[in-house]
Amino acid sequence: MFVPRDARAAALDRLLVHARRFPDLPLGGPDVAELDARDAAFARAIELTAIRRWTTITACIRPHLSKAWHLLEKPIQAALVGGTAQLLFMSVPPHAAVDGSVEWVKRALRPGAAAFVNAVLRKVADNIAEELPVGASEILDRKRRDLIPLSNGGAIRLKSEVFSEEHATRLAEQTSVGRELLLQWIAQFGWDAAVACALHTLVEPPIVVTPSGNASTNPHMRPHSKEGFALWTGPHDAMLQWLADDSTLARRVQDSTSAESVAMAARHLFQAPRLIVDLCAGRGTKTRQLAALYPSATVLATDPDPVRFASLCELAQGHPSIRALDPEALLREAAGRTDLLVLDVPCSNTGVLARRAEARYRFAKKRLDSVLGKQREIADPAVGLLQAGGMLLYTTCSIETAENTRQAKRLAKVHDLSLIVDRLVLPSGVPGEAPEAYADGGYHALLVKHSGGAIRAASTQDDSR
Repeated sequence: MFVPRDARAAALDRLLVHARRFPDLPLGGPDVAELDARDAAFARAIELTAIRRWTTITACIRPHLSKAWHLLEKPIQAALVGGTAQLLFMSVPPHAAVDGSVEWVKRALRPGAAAFVNAVLRKVADNIAEELPVGASEILDRKRRDLIPLSNGGAIRLKSEVFSEEHATRLAEQTSVGRELLLQWIAQFGWDAAVACALHTLVEPPIVVTPSGNASTNPHMRPHSKEGFALWTGPHDAMLQWLADDSTLARRVQDSTSAESVAMAARHLFQAPRLIVDLCAGRGTKTRQLAALYPSATVLATDPDPVRFASLCELAQGHPSIRALDPEALLREAAGRTDLLVLDVPCSNTGVLARRAEARYRFAKKRLDSVLGKQREIADPAVGLLQAGGMLLYTTCSIETAENTRQAKRLAKVHDLSLIVDRLVLPSGVPGEAPEAYADGGYHALLVKHSGGAIRAASTQDDSR
């Protein structure tokens, strides 16, 4: 008998993929082709909530299991995670969250699994005591093992203590940040900053735009705390039209931290560059910024990903100063001629985990070593694009020292470059703060190929944090 898919089934089908891949969660989303707009949005919300709080969810489930979590069959894991996400974080009536998971696991696994899923989810629901108000100071209390911090600054109090007694492990469980990553943050920045970084990942990130004018005159915007930026509060379709109506490239969806790296480089140039290369351009956000900032320059942009490269080609069609070239053609054309080389290299994304929820569990020493190798593979041959006096802007959306300062200093040493800016920006904005306070974390460094006079000599390092 044909059984139509509903929103919960679509979400749980996708969570089964995640359960099988965890902690290496894939990009993408539920299959919502058969759903109307409202149900499709609900399915995506279940999946995103489950991803953002996976570790918290499993910590809340574990006390109600008779066996270890990793021994459960993957469809059971998916049903429990999806059901618990709705119970804890989505204000869904308990009977709807439980019944939807039970019916799904009957079809996805076997009818006999339904009783187990039903019993566990009802125990999870019964363990919820109350939601504490926004600003509850107990969230940061290291002794509290019964609180789940929420994105609005409040917390859920549980009837029993489900989280670990060990401080770092407890914080990792409460905020759904990988324990190895959290320990790395504690070692790099100290406990208080690590707590702030972990809480930042719970914030629902706003859409930040460059308004190219007074944000207060647009009913869909309000000013950001950073000058020159605004929060988009209107519908998505209106934003796409607003972007399409701009021929200057001044309007962009871009976080202030990302934009500052290019703006910083501009402050250290004596004269506008003639040839700019954006070697890891993605979908072209920085490409647009560079073209807007230097309208008389030629901007060559590329990306090895076919989908992203297609976006660059589309961008270039409407802007004659931008050219999209495949990597090999770009390397041939720009070799030894580049005034400004932008390397926004692949990284661990640890400065943008609020936006990249699927990346929060991946961090591991072995994976980091692989990322570092990839960064070197891109950066080392790219240095040959620079002409004498040319500048290299190295940037990531990571906050890890190994991917940032160490890589910049290595480039300077190996290629006889001068490192003139070395800046880390920790993410800002924690649950309960206004969206205007939000900013991604990231890093940028500026290096120059020796020639004696292509940079402003006022500063050798930007130490702002």
